[in-house]
Amino acid sequence: MKTQLRLCFLSFLLTSVVFAAETPPPGKCSEQTYQVYWQQQLKIQLDGHANEPAWEKAEVEKRFMFPWKPAPAPETEFRALCDDKYFYFSFRVQDADIVVLERLRDEEDEVFEDRMEIYLCRDEQMKNYFCFEMDSKGRVFDYSGAYYRRFDTKWKFEGLETKATPLADGYEIEGRIPLKSFTAQGFPELRPGTKIRCGLYRAEFSHDRSGKQVEQKKSIHNLGRQLDGPPPLEEWISWVDPQVKEPDFHIPASLGWLEIVK
Repeated sequence: MKTQLRLCFLSFLLTSVVFAAETPPPGKCSEQTYQVYWQQQLKIQLDGHANEPAWEKAEVEKRFMFPWKPAPAPETEFRALCDDKYFYFSFRVQDADIVVLERLRDEEDEVFEDRMEIYLCRDEQMKNYFCFEMDSKGRVFDYSGAYYRRFDTKWKFEGLETKATPLADGYEIEGRIPLKSFTAQGFPELRPGTKIRCGLYRAEFSHDRSGKQVEQKKSIHNLGRQLDGPPPLEEWISWVDPQVKEPDFHIPASLGWLEIVK
């Protein structure tokens, strides 16, 4: 009987160690806040250029960093606005080596590309959150998630629209989401005074031109998928430093606030 109890206890300890190794602690959300200015009937044409006069009223967010690399991150700008129908957003990205696939087998192939990412979360523990990742062509990989890394890749953010344009030194993405799509997912109505949890991220990839034979390894970042040819070199940029050892955006500590203001 004592032997059985010892075995059960050892099994419990081993299971606990494995769980701890695979699942990081949830962490605490940041109080870092981006203010989204609200107006009635914004005159914005969705064309991949955030150059209408309305965009001049948006706060320019530039606090993007390499949390896992002691170097300044390439310039990344985020803007957002809101009116009575849509949440608008844009990214302007400096990138001298854009990794993009000409053809995607499906939208999940974007895990091998340079891209910008937005996560929207209904709670502090990431029990329910929603992600959309956009490449330099404006193509979208959207999915829902639950802590830790339980994804529904078939989920779609209803009404999400995106456009992208190349720049001399990078690319620009412009998008919008109907406000009714937020409330359909359980978020409060986006009006002045509303705050929702949000993460802003960038996958900063580059081509491996070393000529060395590179074996593709399993990674939490590529969903176990394989790519023809050498995989890109991966770096990760975030708006909030989640203060964890390994790159990971799917934790509460990577989230800040979006606050609608007038």
